[in-house]
Amino acid sequence: MKKQTFGIILAAALGVGSLFGAALPAAGNLPVFQPLAVQAANTNSFTGSNTSSESDFSFVLDEADLLSSDEESQLLDKLESVSADYDFDVAVATVQSINGMEMNKFTDVFFDENGYGTGDNHDGILFMVSIGDRQWHITTHGYGMTVFNQDGLDYLKEQVEPLLKDEDFYGAFDTYADQCQLFLEQAATGEPFDASTLPREPFSPIWIPISLGIGLLLAFLCTMGMRAQLKSVRAKDSAVDYVRQGSLDVTRSNDIFLYHTVTRTAKPKDDDNSSTGGSDSSHGGTGGSF
Repeated sequence: MKKQTFGIILAAALGVGSLFGAALPAAGNLPVFQPLAVQAANTNSFTGSNTSSESDFSFVLDEADLLSSDEESQLLDKLESVSADYDFDVAVATVQSINGMEMNKFTDVFFDENGYGTGDNHDGILFMVSIGDRQWHITTHGYGMTVFNQDGLDYLKEQVEPLLKDEDFYGAFDTYADQCQLFLEQAATGEPFDASTLPREPFSPIWIPISLGIGLLLAFLCTMGMRAQLKSVRAKDSAVDYVRQGSLDVTRSNDIFLYHTVTRTAKPKDDDNSSTGGSDSSHGGTGGSF
């Protein structure tokens, strides 16, 4: 009886042990947890490479966190594609503040010190936004100064600044990327951007009669106004009628010399050492506030 009881207890203990052992993972399959710092160190993020500098950079550097993750990813893909197609860096960067620096100087220095630009001439363009200062600037370098001439920069400003004022930052950056592709495509033909080639709205003949009508109306109103001011004027036969009686009684007249004034001006001296100064900046660009 004791042996049977002991056997039953032993069988029950082995059954419970097998069930408990099945619930536990094998030692080799235990999950391994890393500290957050270690996980971050093992995460690979995209960095562009510059053929003319040992520095690494990103085509999208959003330190001010103006873009969502999806927007940043889409913008990065577009800028990376344009840059690769034309061997020309097209980049975007945002910061919280420029700490009192001039926006154009800050952007130029940022471009130079962070390794932007491809080739020996560091060809590239960078769109910088300082959200804390509500300022933006686009800087160009190398071949970028040819692709984005003054006409092109003015046109680019017209496209992106309204979007910045509406705080549509992704829209501004996406428009900038699309325009950069068009500018580079046109420059590849040997003829950079020319404002005179932009398509314009056709002139409507209806404005001719409207303009004439407005002009005639204004002329009529001006004429009637001048005519109303002349109602008190009547023609006179002699100048005597214009003199008030008793207001003029000349008994004697003389010409008396009082003084004369002489003004002398020194003759300017020739200065062979004079020279004209100019900017020696290697950057072009445009910018503004929003």
